[in-house]
Amino acid sequence: MAFYLCVEAFGNGEDPNHRCHWGFLLHHSQEDFGDLYEVQLIDLKKLWYQANCREATTIRDPQAVGMCKIAVLDAKSRYAAIRVIKDEPAPRDGKRRCQDWTVDVLISLEAEELVASGTAERWGRLVGMTAKELAVDSGDNWTAF
Repeated sequence: MAFYLCVEAFGNGEDPNHRCHWGFLLHHSQEDFGDLYEVQLIDLKKLWYQANCREATTIRDPQAVGMCKIAVLDAKSRYAAIRVIKDEPAPRDGKRRCQDWTVDVLISLEAEELVASGTAERWGRLVGMTAKELAVDSGDNWTAF
């Protein structure tokens, strides 16, 4: 059974003060729902986030603009990826945001050999880009909503 690990983007990110929100979506290849792992802003002034998981959520969320497939995982690797994602602390340093957290998770996923080498570096270069730019950069791995 194949599971897709994707980065899902929310919002167009065209305002530099309001970048696209990124989260990880894990879903079965034949389903239109999955589990979303993200960090949510809880204090704008302090720029503090907290971990959030939405299980069995629709892939085509009304605020989602698209997603990029990062890896295809088997059941064992899926559980390992969930552990890695959940182990990454939410940003509370007043600097890092959800996109930075996503890149930090990708670094850990690379270390565990759950995503291809270079994935974190690539996504690090994408921080701050608009959803349109993400789509172009992702090519055939992008699914627009």
